Amino acid sequence: MKILYLSFDSGIPYWGTKGASIHIREFTKALKETGYKVTTVVARLGDSNKKAKDIFELPKVEADFFHQENSKEFHLLAESKAFAQNFGLRKLLKQVKTKKFDLVYERYSLFGIAGLSFSKESRLPFVLEVNSPLVEEAKTNRQLALEPLAKAVEAYLFSNAGHLVAVSDAVKDYIHSVAPKAAVTVVPNGVDVRPFLKVRASNGKPEKSRKKKFTVGFVGSLKPWHGLEFLLEAFRRLPESEGFELKIVGEGPLRPSLEKLSQKLNLQRRVAFTGAVDFEQIPKTLKMLDALVAPYPRMDGFYFSPLKIFEYMAAGRPIVASRIGQVAEILEDGKNALLVPPENPEALVSALLRLKSERKLGEQLGKQAQKAACEKHSWKNRLKNVEAIFKSLVDKR
Repeated sequence: MKILYLSFDSGIPYWGTKGASIHIREFTKALKETGYKVTTVVARLGDSNKKAKDIFELPKVEADFFHQENSKEFHLLAESKAFAQNFGLRKLLKQVKTKKFDLVYERYSLFGIAGLSFSKESRLPFVLEVNSPLVEEAKTNRQLALEPLAKAVEAYLFSNAGHLVAVSDAVKDYIHSVAPKAAVTVVPNGVDVRPFLKVRASNGKPEKSRKKKFTVGFVGSLKPWHGLEFLLEAFRRLPESEGFELKIVGEGPLRPSLEKLSQKLNLQRRVAFTGAVDFEQIPKTLKMLDALVAPYPRMDGFYFSPLKIFEYMAAGRPIVASRIGQVAEILEDGKNALLVPPENPEALVSALLRLKSERKLGEQLGKQAQKAACEKHSWKNRLKNVEAIFKSLVDKR
């Protein structure tokens, strides 16, 4: 089966290090390994030095931004530019030699409608993958100057897609609040466990010279919904004599304020901000940490399907995570992780002290997490549901 995979969000570079970039690469890789021929079209490649014969970048829309970033004018122009990306798809597809697709699969973006338009014109099945309620997310975390247009695009896509893939039950509920009759299947994110299994376990064991140290790690984008301020507060409460150190691996808009908070809490000697690392280095990075933390804050309608949780599990390291949303459905407290109430630094402190003093418990939790990742949460398993959707839509043609 030949699939046209689309992503119109210029904020997600194909070769980027953020979770959404990794999601696109890992999902399309899994499709190809299963036997599908996938042509990928993205708004931004992100690295012009990396080439692939079946990955294409939409023609660029030239624009000069002379307004201050975050101003109303800036967002109006930036969002208009994002919508204009739609007009480049037809031009690009004329250049793509593989024109006879069997299905169009698009990752939902705020202003992308050309995929659905193309599928209608070509009479091809159209599947829309929804990872978050983007309109609400944009309004909450940044400006959304063209909200009426974004809502119109959202309603058009949700109401006309042949089938929608939602990454969580909360996202499914959101889709139905916009389009009550939409056909939706929940398919959480997954992980390719193979690179994690290749990294030898010895890489994860503390070196002899660092026996007294216990290195805690967070790996991911530094965004408001990750609750890192609560992790820093937990570290302030941990006695320095206990030998805890924290590595925050990743980049994002909150890095300056988090570094400032770390200095304010006098944690510079115990907290390191490493910046982003290439995805290929993530397995080794995770295995070298003694515990992995996902301190999500309290959120109504927690809609995420966090890639980091599945990667943490595949790494086989002990996990401390907030008991919230899909995280609490995937992880089992005391069996393959320690779950704590959101926004509770004292509970984080207790869990980390326990893992440091009960190393065998941590090893057992890590083993069980890795076992669950292999048996339940690989991309190969996730594709079983996606393939059923593909077959159903193609058979109806």
